[in-house]
Amino acid sequence: MMKENRETGKIIEMTNEGLAKVLVERKKMCSHCPSRGVCNPPEEGKQFTIEVENPMGAVKGDTVEIGIERSVLLVATFWIYFVPAVFFLAGVSIGFIFLARYITFVGKEFLGLIVGIVFLMASFLILRSVNNRLGKKKSFKPTIVRISPVNNKYTKNKPQIYY
Repeated sequence: MMKENRETGKIIEMTNEGLAKVLVERKKMCSHCPSRGVCNPPEEGKQFTIEVENPMGAVKGDTVEIGIERSVLLVATFWIYFVPAVFFLAGVSIGFIFLARYITFVGKEFLGLIVGIVFLMASFLILRSVNNRLGKKKSFKPTIVRISPVNNKYTKNKPQIYY
């Protein structure tokens, strides 16, 4: 069994694509989660809905645990934090060391900063493309991992299956 980050919510709607819309309350940890771009959570304490894969056959009204593998979170963390930092530092270095030789009407520190910001913005465009590509993969979407027997009138006799 893979380790995963889990959250509890209630299914409020089923979609035609086999997905479930789950009502989840935003926790404090959401603000530090690298996958928050998938959920788009509101401010802390408020509820929001998220579409998740439903391999367990949960139905509307079920209380479920949703999860996403930690390895997916590590990949997302790499793309969100490491890539922009590398782009920014590369831009600063290129502006400060190489372009300062050719562009002399501004200071090399300022030139390094400007080129670094341009590279940082370029990294965000790349991240948007990567997000669109990876967001379509099933492994990067949250999944229902457990149907809670508490308060579930539809699942009292269903066996509990854990992924």
